[in-house]
Amino acid sequence: MLELDKVRCEQFAACLNQDFEIVFPDGTLPAKLTEAKPWGPDQPAPARQSFNLTFRIDRNLRFPQGTYRMRHVELGEMEIFLVQIAADANSSTLEAVFN
Repeated sequence: MLELDKVRCEQFAACLNQDFEIVFPDGTLPAKLTEAKPWGPDQPAPARQSFNLTFRIDRNLRFPQGTYRMRHVELGEMEIFLVQIAADANSSTLEAVFN
């Protein structure tokens, strides 16, 4: 499993526009990583720079905030706290913040 306390924005940025899966007991839901960007003030080394990720689901869903198991072909499995930040008739947008 990916060590989220050590992961950096650059690792996710290398996966932009790639598919991740949100894993549920009865199946998976595809989510595309659309943004990975630093957030907040720069941190002195060796501290990790805070960053946020934005995922897009091609369905209009009401998505409760919470910790979800996610999977990516290269990064592996991880548990990420996701919050829905937008939705329209065709999609839902989720955000994860790493401090």
